[in-house]
Amino acid sequence: MAEIQAIVLDLDGTLLDSDKSISPRNYSAVKRCFDSGIHIIVATARPPRAAEQFVKAIPFVDYMVFYNGALVKCKSKQTQQHISIPIEVSQQINEFIRLNEPQSTISYEVNDLWYTCTPVPETESAQFGARSNEPKPQVVDYDFISSTSPTKILALGYSTWRDVIRKFGDQVNVVATDGGVLVQIMHKSASKENAVKSVLNDIGISSEHVMVFGDDFNDLGLFHMCGFPIAMGNGITELKDCAKYITESNDNDGVAVALEKFVL
Repeated sequence: MAEIQAIVLDLDGTLLDSDKSISPRNYSAVKRCFDSGIHIIVATARPPRAAEQFVKAIPFVDYMVFYNGALVKCKSKQTQQHISIPIEVSQQINEFIRLNEPQSTISYEVNDLWYTCTPVPETESAQFGARSNEPKPQVVDYDFISSTSPTKILALGYSTWRDVIRKFGDQVNVVATDGGVLVQIMHKSASKENAVKSVLNDIGISSEHVMVFGDDFNDLGLFHMCGFPIAMGNGITELKDCAKYITESNDNDGVAVALEKFVL
């Protein structure tokens, strides 16, 4: 195995357990890797506001990838890279979804602000990934939404999401996560793998020296790019099929188990 110089960690279903906590064993293992000189990179679908408490819990993380790669922040350099969906493309996708499945709940992430045209019930807010103590999206009129260039479009309960790929696949990336319940739409160039590739170029590390942990479809590109992909025991079959190792689940310290076995 090539020397591990960087570790990429997904949050939900990976570093975080089902209670959305980082276990002491996981924290200790990740911190020991950092102390040994290994770069730690967080790559999540969450926006900054929803990942902040977890990032604070691991303050040694310098590079953070949010929105599945549409936003990258570096704390030490006070810099960020942001990729949004063009206004006209967003308008077309919105109209397409509403025409085909008007019962779908659509919301819009705009550089860490969350909007919707219709109120989101508490149960659906949780399905969008928001915790009970987080604010719901701000309700705005359609004219406002039509004038924005969103970082990410979220569609809940949109079963025919593959039609979006067929019609707009040359302009956006479309990923269905959480068992296909939550559809996430980003700019075509926004992906976890592209964002992490940019980070690796910045710190001068080859992808063959990177260990990545993940559990869902938005991690698949990273698994193909990085030298040592680790699938969580609770992860999807597609990740397990291309992983170098399948570790324990996120509720059984799967990140620590793999780090202790291969790195520490």
